[in-house]
Amino acid sequence: MQADARGTELILPRAGETLDFGRPVALSMIALLHFLGDEDGAHTVVDRLKEVLAPGSHITLSHVTTDFHSAEVARGADSRYKAGGFTLAPRSRAAFTRFCEGLELVEPGVVLAEEWHPELGEPMPGREEGCTSAIYAGVARKR
Repeated sequence: MQADARGTELILPRAGETLDFGRPVALSMIALLHFLGDEDGAHTVVDRLKEVLAPGSHITLSHVTTDFHSAEVARGADSRYKAGGFTLAPRSRAAFTRFCEGLELVEPGVVLAEEWHPELGEPMPGREEGCTSAIYAGVARKR
């Protein structure tokens, strides 16, 4: 279904037509939350979605950060998104990790995307040593 991520009152009943929320499911929130600012209710959205998940469910998340790049780069990216009518709300590692409160982080926890089990993938060509993706990733499990 296509819907605004903030519309959990529409999303959850529709998803419930297919998913059994009484059993563990996987919720993917890849490259989504950085388009929802705190003023847009980003934490309310995540909290509501976590609330309906059964124990044993997992959430995968990724998020843009400015922890590793200059403020000028961040302002440039923000202005490009705003020109397209989008919000860009990069968050620090600590701010991103708050989305996982009440959940058990799966190892290695919240890390840069390229550090999340790199042994499972191929090295990216042209990737210089020390160059970061500026994207945090994590998987968390509901107890």
